[in-house]
Amino acid sequence: MVSTVKNPHAVALGLLGGTKGGLARARNLTAERRREIARSAAASRWSGRVPELLRSAFWQYKLEDLHIDEHRSLIMLHVLTSGTAEQLGWLRRRLGDEAIEAWIRERKARGLTVDQVATWIPPATVREWHQADPNSSVWEAR
Repeated sequence: MVSTVKNPHAVALGLLGGTKGGLARARNLTAERRREIARSAAASRWSGRVPELLRSAFWQYKLEDLHIDEHRSLIMLHVLTSGTAEQLGWLRRRLGDEAIEAWIRERKARGLTVDQVATWIPPATVREWHQADPNSSVWEAR
């Protein structure tokens, strides 16, 4: 992954302009138009479709056939094992850290390495789970 360093002055100017522009736009919108925008955003968020952002993590699947509610475990596994930072961010925003942690605990981190779950589960706990599972050496050796 390539790290980019942003110019702090440019960021400050962007924030200033974005703050002013957003307020000016909001003042010019009618209440009905604001409702339309909110409905559209909610429908997009909760449609259950897997976003295009995740396509690289699901190269062997037809993204259009995946549904967040129906394929939740598959999505979590793929994003946690091979997702980019941006894809992990989407998972955290969409499902929440509590749900991710609960899923990892339920599986006892099966199929995941200590590093992949370190954000949610202490490494010592994951190592205990892996020691109790005779197949776990495969995951850490990947």
